[in-house]
Amino acid sequence: MAVEKIDLKSIWESGQQYGAWLATSDDDTKRDEMKRTGSGVELPPETVKFLKNITRPVHMLAIAEDWCGDVRRNVPVVARMCAENASMLRLRVVDKETKPHLMVRYLTNAAEAIPIVIFLTDNFVEIGNWGPRPSECKRLIARGKAAGNTDSAYEKIHAFYAADKHQSTVKEVRSLLEITTAVDV
Repeated sequence: MAVEKIDLKSIWESGQQYGAWLATSDDDTKRDEMKRTGSGVELPPETVKFLKNITRPVHMLAIAEDWCGDVRRNVPVVARMCAENASMLRLRVVDKETKPHLMVRYLTNAAEAIPIVIFLTDNFVEIGNWGPRPSECKRLIARGKAAGNTDSAYEKIHAFYAADKHQSTVKEVRSLLEITTAVDV
């Protein structure tokens, strides 16, 4: 059975720019949390230099909802990175609930976990995706599920986020940006 083709370009074009999406949040507390997260992200100088030197447009499509803790922790980080070179790093956000045909393509262990950030070239060729959380957090939740103790896993994830200060997300997103902007093999 073939998987139906989806038009990522038109979905990206239908998405909202991050600031506009953020403004649509009905929950002031969640919106303020995302604003604080985004403004508090410290990017390593070598990452800032890399981002500023990107000369090939990258389209990023984030599947998100503001009620999700991982969205509130990670999408502002991606938006902060994009702000370093807004003319080349183009982020749009679509709500998971309004795009079920898209969400089903990016399941995480058969679950609709968000955020998912899809990386597209300037010609809207999909290069990869990231989400819903850094690799170490995915490992922790998988171990928690296997051990039958997800509560402990979530406690460890919260501790990881507090200690990591978004650096794993920055590193993993940068890695996908390096691939997406490649000019040679």
